[in-house]
Amino acid sequence: MKWQSIRFRGRWIRYKIEPQIIRVENRGKYHLAASLFPFPNRYSYQLAVLLKNKYQQRYKRSLLIQTSSIATEIWGHTHLDLFYRGMLRLPLPGQLRTRYQERLQSTGIIDIGVRAIDNNRIVWDIGNFLGGWLLYAVSRRNRQKTK
Repeated sequence: MKWQSIRFRGRWIRYKIEPQIIRVENRGKYHLAASLFPFPNRYSYQLAVLLKNKYQQRYKRSLLIQTSSIATEIWGHTHLDLFYRGMLRLPLPGQLRTRYQERLQSTGIIDIGVRAIDNNRIVWDIGNFLGGWLLYAVSRRNRQKTK
């Protein structure tokens, strides 16, 4: 399937659906930062639901990845991209600058695939689990302080 575009929160999102994988472009006019902020966790989840629905319409079956894990991957790639862009504006040693430029290239396309295809799926699944646990712990702590 070729690249397609869809409107999300007033911005264009470019994606490509293939068997067991969804690719999302994260560069140029399709950069996700403007679409996800000021609430990246909420909007990345909404984008994940939208992309999973598109996958299900195309292949008549669900993509076997948790929606929250897809949202974590979208959110993580976007934040890392912004971090690398910010760091590259600073005066850095040559080796570090080269490393950040390489990493910036890898955040240009977000590959969201099942574990058999996506080598770093486990990273986003663990990040999803730990992020949820951390959010629960912080909210519980804040609730106990108000009592």
